[in-house]
Amino acid sequence: MRKVVWLLVALLGPGWGCTGLFGGEAEEESEKLPAGFEEIVARQDEAIERALGWLARSQGRDGSWTAAGQGNYPCAMTGMAGLAFLAAGHTPGRGKYGTHLLKAIDFLVRAQDRTGHITAPNEQRSMYGHGFAMTFLAEAYGMEPGAEFGTRVKDCLDRAIKLTARAQSSLGGWYYSPNSGSDEGSVTITQVQALRACANVGLDVPDRVMDRAIDYIRKSQQPDGGVAYRAGMSGSRPALSAAGAELLLMAGLYTAPETKKAIEYVKRNISAENTRQQHDSYTSFYTAQALHQIGGASWATYFASRRARYLKEQGADGSWNYTGWGASPVLDTAMAVIVLALPYQYLPLYQR
Repeated sequence: MRKVVWLLVALLGPGWGCTGLFGGEAEEESEKLPAGFEEIVARQDEAIERALGWLARSQGRDGSWTAAGQGNYPCAMTGMAGLAFLAAGHTPGRGKYGTHLLKAIDFLVRAQDRTGHITAPNEQRSMYGHGFAMTFLAEAYGMEPGAEFGTRVKDCLDRAIKLTARAQSSLGGWYYSPNSGSDEGSVTITQVQALRACANVGLDVPDRVMDRAIDYIRKSQQPDGGVAYRAGMSGSRPALSAAGAELLLMAGLYTAPETKKAIEYVKRNISAENTRQQHDSYTSFYTAQALHQIGGASWATYFASRRARYLKEQGADGSWNYTGWGASPVLDTAMAVIVLALPYQYLPLYQR
């Protein structure tokens, strides 16, 4: 794996992720990893490289990836696939996959419409694609802000931020399409991560939008610490609870009561095995992020088990293909790569 020198980290220092835009509390020292646990092993690196090879071969001529047969979702799939390459230490315009990343960036920038919405004619539930695309573009921009594509990406992201702000519901969340007036948890987390990625690279993200989004998760939290499908509803959902826990941690609310309750819910209710057939990739994606943030035995136990599953279940062609949300090998493979690459900490958004 090739190490990336992050301009952002150099400028902001090692504590950049804990305070700032979100007005969060200072981070408590992460729990120490148990003796003997290895976050990085050779087979993990090999699996990532095989997966990236499959993704590279699966990219369309226009630079996009699609969930063939599942509604396509070109902007969502391209954003997630692009993030996978970045998470593994690859950079736009350089090295083995540099051209693939440049093509993905170009596709998403060209996909933006006059309103600022990053979408495509055949994009279903388009705010997912908008959020994943923003996150990828912001992380790419942070790596190469002075690159030839930098100005185009910045302009695209500035317009995208404004679209996301306008699309926020009265309760503070987001729904599958912009300006629907409704909201639900899974789209909300995509917008929050996208806005956080944009803020990390110095783009203007309104504090009020972020404050209302965090409050939306608070309103969605249940007495057991889990998170419901949307604010005002009852019944915790494991996948959304993991996403909600990650949102609160990403906001810097490490010691807040709601964050502790959310993390305890995740620890009690989610393992690498019990999510089979139940939004498996999605739940693993956010559970791994949240537990990686706190570190310690909970992270080590979950990651060791989830990594073992990934290594066992990877296809001969390098992809993964699970059932559940998205039901796409592109999405499953991209999410698997990002989870496996978390210990490398190449992307600021996912750093501990």
